[in-house]
Amino acid sequence: MTQKKNKFESFVRIIVSLFAVFLMGVLSLASLFSTTGMNRIEDWQAMDSVVNRIRPGIESVWYYHDNILGNLIWLALGFFICFLIMPVIQKWSLKKEILFIMSWTVILGIIWVVSSQVAPSEDSGTVMSAAVRAAQDDFTWMEMPYFSKFYPFQMGYVLFSEILIRIHDLIEPTQTLMYLEVLNVFLLAGIYAGLLVLMDLLFADKKIRALTGIFMLFNTQAIIFCAFLYGIYPGLLFAVWAMVFEAAYFQTEKIRFIPLSALCIAIAYTIKPNYLICLIAMMIIAGVKCIGSLKNLKKMVICGAYIILSCLLPICFTKAVYARYSNISGIEIGDTMPLVSYIVMGMNEAENAPGWYTYWPTLTNFEVHNFKNKESAEASVEEIKKRLEIFSQDPIYRNEFFYRKFLSQWNETSYQSIWNNQVRMQYKEKGKLAAWICGDGEKKTKFFMDCYAQLIFWGVFIGCLFCMRKKSLMQMILPLVVIGGMMYHLLSESKSQYAMPYFILMMGFSAVGICGLYDKYQPLEYLKNMIKNRGKLHEGSDEIKQISESDSAA
Repeated sequence: MTQKKNKFESFVRIIVSLFAVFLMGVLSLASLFSTTGMNRIEDWQAMDSVVNRIRPGIESVWYYHDNILGNLIWLALGFFICFLIMPVIQKWSLKKEILFIMSWTVILGIIWVVSSQVAPSEDSGTVMSAAVRAAQDDFTWMEMPYFSKFYPFQMGYVLFSEILIRIHDLIEPTQTLMYLEVLNVFLLAGIYAGLLVLMDLLFADKKIRALTGIFMLFNTQAIIFCAFLYGIYPGLLFAVWAMVFEAAYFQTEKIRFIPLSALCIAIAYTIKPNYLICLIAMMIIAGVKCIGSLKNLKKMVICGAYIILSCLLPICFTKAVYARYSNISGIEIGDTMPLVSYIVMGMNEAENAPGWYTYWPTLTNFEVHNFKNKESAEASVEEIKKRLEIFSQDPIYRNEFFYRKFLSQWNETSYQSIWNNQVRMQYKEKGKLAAWICGDGEKKTKFFMDCYAQLIFWGVFIGCLFCMRKKSLMQMILPLVVIGGMMYHLLSESKSQYAMPYFILMMGFSAVGICGLYDKYQPLEYLKNMIKNRGKLHEGSDEIKQISESDSAA
């Protein structure tokens, strides 16, 4: 039975690995040739040609052509540094590493948030305004179609923020929301702590865990992203710890981890429904484990209960949030915008990049059909059929569309972290650090981000290759989540800021590939032996020279 279980789990693991190797291979190779940038483009800067496709606007995507040799040199240097520090970092303890990483993150994050002085605006401003008003017992914002018809899923983050604002108001009235940005910093530190614990649980290799911690020290994108209030970090914190508890259960078989995992993923989904991808990945692993326990009734029942609980809790929590705001405001949440409309958006051109936000597939379509979910969904399905026909008739255009769309999200290596700090409203003038990074230092900062991201991409790619031969499917949880995110956004709406949580998860897994190379080829030992052998050859040549000279003298 164990052999059959391992064979089935191995089969699923290989399938996951193949998908991950393909997608990460495309991204890793593309990152050597080009980089995608996020800029504010004026009309006179626009360009539409075979090489460049640069549209004017405040959220414009720019495809840069990189120096391939330069990228290879920086990538090789990154690998060499990782190899060089490997003997040192494997001596670190988990507790000390977590304490140091969290302290480092909190210090840098608070410095950034105070310097950036970013205030919520656009969608973020709408959501945070609703949370502030809800904390003051004003629920008239529910009258806005934004919440009652178009995006009711935002109410999960509204409730999360409302609770925090109410707590803060007990101390002093809210003047700015800077303290929620500071909270984002602490949440990021908690995410890092969860990732370190997860890597330690999955691989039991000090080098992998410690190198993950080193990568966390240099993740500039994540630090700068702390100033953006949109539920991404709160949701990711609970999603990461849900995976930690799942891994802990399958390793120890202690039942107490099951409700903790189900509760965490339910909270993550309620705050940000995009973490449904994490839930699906977790349930795939739990399902495989359940199938592998068919002859062990107790394990199968526990696994089945875990799956049911993890799927039901998010639905219950979300309905409870809707019911709370609907009952208090007296406004019913009727038909909402169909999710299939987002696929229409993802399959159409936008002003900035293929598949990015454009209002007509969702908002306009919903309004035209009198806010009826069924009619809107039917119209969206017809539009999808039209786009599929266009793609089938013009494969060159289809390939270019999805390639550009893929790169615009995943190869934009700042993930709109700097851009969000440039275009949003501010409480007051930026400090020197934020002014430099968002101004004169932007190119240098983005160059560092690009080099760092390439190292992460290649580490994940190599890690997936190594994991094809591993036995545990649980070790592929992070690539499985990343695959889910990539596939979902290839079909649905794309935007580079949506890639940030997946990039943080990639950072955790990239150490697997780099440490795998180190263990397999022992580059430092090889270098030492090469130097040693060269020295021996040099000594040998000197001896031969001395003998020949003495022979000549004789």
